[in-house]
Amino acid sequence: MSTEQIYQEFLQSTGICTDTRQETDGALFFALRGDQFDGNRFVEDALKKGCRLAITERTDLEGSERVLVVSSTLELLQELAHYHRMQVAPRLVAITGSNGKTTTKELLAAVLSTEYKLLVTRGNLNNHIGVPLTLLALKGEELAVVEMGANHPGEIAELARIAAPDVGLITNVGKAHLEGFGSLQGVLDAKGELYAYLAAHGGVAIVDGRDQILQRKAKELGVTSRVVAPERDLPVAVNLLRQTPFLEVELHMGKEVYPFSTKLVGAYNLQNILLAAATGLHFGISGGAIAAAISGYVPENQRSQMLEGGRNKLVLDSYNAYPSSMRVAIGGLLSYATSPIMLILGDMAELGESSEEEHRELLHWINTLDVDRVLLVGPNFYQVCEPSDRIAVFKGRGELETYLREEHPEGHYILLKGSRVMELEVLKPLLID
Repeated sequence: MSTEQIYQEFLQSTGICTDTRQETDGALFFALRGDQFDGNRFVEDALKKGCRLAITERTDLEGSERVLVVSSTLELLQELAHYHRMQVAPRLVAITGSNGKTTTKELLAAVLSTEYKLLVTRGNLNNHIGVPLTLLALKGEELAVVEMGANHPGEIAELARIAAPDVGLITNVGKAHLEGFGSLQGVLDAKGELYAYLAAHGGVAIVDGRDQILQRKAKELGVTSRVVAPERDLPVAVNLLRQTPFLEVELHMGKEVYPFSTKLVGAYNLQNILLAAATGLHFGISGGAIAAAISGYVPENQRSQMLEGGRNKLVLDSYNAYPSSMRVAIGGLLSYATSPIMLILGDMAELGESSEEEHRELLHWINTLDVDRVLLVGPNFYQVCEPSDRIAVFKGRGELETYLREEHPEGHYILLKGSRVMELEVLKPLLID
């Protein structure tokens, strides 16, 4: 079957299914294979549950009714997604970066949805599987906002090829996924693949005017840029008025000024607000509508969530952790929190050969801070940390859970942050209930 023929099957289906525990009846079932799963084992289950067509790599099913055998189900999913995106042809914004891309995406979605019928990446579906699934959910929207994550060179280039963005935004470049990229320059080159795609296809990059590194990269790659800065292409600035702990800001758009409060904590979110507002301006959204949309946004994604319970005030930021994001999250807490302050930090994953050095450097910096208590967890922190009266370290999360049950901390401002693999959000009931 050609891509066009499979696309006709898709149009007559109820959608895409990659997990037989989800709704399968009438869907196209793609048997995807990963490090921890193999959907090819569940083809018969998908057929029993009424899928319209099962797409698999299993040659033993060749010729079976309602089965299509292909060399790579993932590649077919990606090609189908690209084909669909080009058929429905919305304008599409791609967002990538080391830190802040998900919050920027959600703020931008809040802004753009005031004027446009919009599709936005759900949750964290930002990889080689998630981006195609997002695109295949398009149903005549005017705009799409697609988040792109990567942990190795070439991945952003491939995701851009699939999604074909018209506008691109790199939030920043930091020490994230060094295991796959090798160095900070490797991260910059990988994120810059988005600029390269836009340059080759007549797209536009929205670039923070304060970021000289990204401005140089955009110039090097020859992409048409709209620079965010007063007196530049997108004359937008965001000034912090106060933190209570939520950010209260002034949004400057040209000569207009819009003061408003947010439900975001941490001054690092100022850049997320800036980029969302500037991209909204690029798409013709008024300053008043932008301010109202950002003011009304409530984070619910384990990123900078302020949770107040009966015992402590908790900032839950447990979706990822890199050296740069750790520092800005801790610095953000210290800018408004009152004593006693507690940091509960989990390992930073995917740092490769620099992991030990980065954990040591972060710990050295933490030792200079005015923090009452520091609890560290994970094999990387366990390897480099020497406990003290102020700092305790635990090899695994179970040991930390036992400690928190016994100590029952009360009256603290707490930052809970670590890489996704640490799953620190499960500690929440031990801290606020």
